[in-house]
Amino acid sequence: MNRSAFRRLQAGCLIASAFFLLLSVPSATQEKPAPPEKAAPYTLSGVDIFGNSRTPESEILVILGVQEGAAITPEMVTRLDGRLRDSGKFAYSKVSSAAFGDRKSYLTVDVVEKGAEGRFKLKEAPAGTVEVPGEVLDWVRRYEKASFQMFQIRPKGLKDINEGHYLDSDPELREYEEKMLDMVSAHYEVLVRALREDKDPEKRASCATLLGWAKDKKAVILPLEEALKDPEVQVRANAARSLIPIAYLSAHSGIPFPLDPVLEQLHYPTSSDRNKAVALLLHLAGNAENHAAIRDRAGDVLVQIVGAKQPAQREHSLTLLAMVSGQNYGRDPEKWKAWWTAVKKGLPPPKSEPAAPAARS
Repeated sequence: MNRSAFRRLQAGCLIASAFFLLLSVPSATQEKPAPPEKAAPYTLSGVDIFGNSRTPESEILVILGVQEGAAITPEMVTRLDGRLRDSGKFAYSKVSSAAFGDRKSYLTVDVVEKGAEGRFKLKEAPAGTVEVPGEVLDWVRRYEKASFQMFQIRPKGLKDINEGHYLDSDPELREYEEKMLDMVSAHYEVLVRALREDKDPEKRASCATLLGWAKDKKAVILPLEEALKDPEVQVRANAARSLIPIAYLSAHSGIPFPLDPVLEQLHYPTSSDRNKAVALLLHLAGNAENHAAIRDRAGDVLVQIVGAKQPAQREHSLTLLAMVSGQNYGRDPEKWKAWWTAVKKGLPPPKSEPAAPAARS
């Protein structure tokens, strides 16, 4: 990956939105409300490090200089990210955080060792301008806003992906999605061109979302997989999300779906890329012909995720490993590490536990 692309990625720091509430000044006769109780801080419960093929974890932790139990704030994450980058040890580094409702926070550290830049080859940012009808872009923005609002209310809502695109069980979201089928069909060529050529990353990200509702699933795989190498992480994330229902359809219908771009994305140094790639591979593993390639080229990352301290994606990685390995080591990361060691050496895998019997109805 070239230096300019790395600089763009290094600048991709967490952006926080500010909301201001205008309050009327209370009169002298009004009783001032008691100040709200200060929320308990999020505390560090673990650090996961990816990509350090030569540098010991202990050395990276010394550079960060943060201990479990420390209060984690966005400002702290920014400082840690800068501290690791300024150490000059890596071609690329990124510190990100994830927090959960139990007030626990987890840090993820992604690094690319110097000399290993080849594993993170992204495209150059496009410089063109492609006119996309404003009403189409407005429609997808409204859809994304409605989807976010619905997620706050119903985080585990059901979506039908049998046709290779999302159709939500919520009538309002489904109306957006069904209309996008017609919109994308009418503007398919311009959406593909904008995804490939437009200099505006926000427009490219919107096009990546819209193309998930293209009617020709076989044809749209190529431009969406190309977008998995876009220099902007949000474009890659939207393209991967659009590909997930198509991956499901491919595994059950025989539509060709190249694995290479997804396996490469799994090794990119961002949590977003890893998470999306795992979701894609989980569906592609529905086709047994993909098992060997996923096992041999994704096993290292999947085993590391299984042993990660952060719980996100752990279950998906466990399910995927069981599918492609034919083994059942449960949630024991040490047994999965031993399995991966055996695979790399061409040895028989360690004995695994028998699969749990199916529950009787």
